[in-house]
Amino acid sequence: MFSLRTFLSHNAVAFLACALIPSFVFAQEPMSREIWKAGDMSVTTIQDVSNEMAASIFKGPASEKEKERYFTDGKAKAGVNVFLLRAGGKVVLFDTGNGARSQGKTLEQLGGLGVKPEDVDFVLLTHLHTDHIGGLLREGQRVFPKAKLMISKPELESWMALAEKDPSNGNAALVKTTVAAYGADILPPFSFGDTLQPGVVALDAIGHTPGHTMFQLTADGKSLLIIGDLIHATPLQFALPDEYAVYDMDPPQAVSTRKRVLELAAQKKIPIAGMHLPFVGAGMVEKDGKGWKFERMK
Repeated sequence: MFSLRTFLSHNAVAFLACALIPSFVFAQEPMSREIWKAGDMSVTTIQDVSNEMAASIFKGPASEKEKERYFTDGKAKAGVNVFLLRAGGKVVLFDTGNGARSQGKTLEQLGGLGVKPEDVDFVLLTHLHTDHIGGLLREGQRVFPKAKLMISKPELESWMALAEKDPSNGNAALVKTTVAAYGADILPPFSFGDTLQPGVVALDAIGHTPGHTMFQLTADGKSLLIIGDLIHATPLQFALPDEYAVYDMDPPQAVSTRKRVLELAAQKKIPIAGMHLPFVGAGMVEKDGKGWKFERMK
């Protein structure tokens, strides 16, 4: 059974590396593009930053020589993506990226799409790592003045408990500060299977974190899966899904969840959108031998 305390005691260095994101190599200017439309629902990728994932952060049964095939000079193209949903007159964000603390450009991208911070009605969070919640605050103040935050119950409870047990943990401290800033605008934590907005259902994707969530959007018989951090290195983890990142807090569960979701996406032909997939951050999954292959949306 997963234990946050056990994980931290055995993986403190790797965990702090995840929280502070030093392995991300920031690169080109970010971008935005509509990736999915069904009924009155429209989803746009906002690339907060473009980056690369280092081969050194991945562990698993594959040999180093085998893994090398999936990287160029020890790196794989990635990104930190945010997804914007417009539906039913509401403006919804899935995660918020790094924020100004780490060169995040989500606010600039939103402005270019005609969305002001006060226009955002809801922020649905896949999980509470810093590169997903950093955009909620600027200099300790809330960025989205009217937004309601939605977080899974196990995710919120685990990080708040850690903030009390270990005040020195930077990621947990940011969670606590964010919770204080948004106060009553953090809605009661949701459970997996809950419908959070019309056509938006929260689904279990635990493993990367204790309450890691993916979201299924459905309208007019079409669906999209926003899979959060199930994939960090696109070339590697579709082909070799047993390889996990040091950022995964429960590696066996993260691997199991990745396989389950990729199988679902391939069988049902549901497009996926991921927070660390290279721009445009979305595409289709097909079974390929013992793994899968990913066809990035053009």
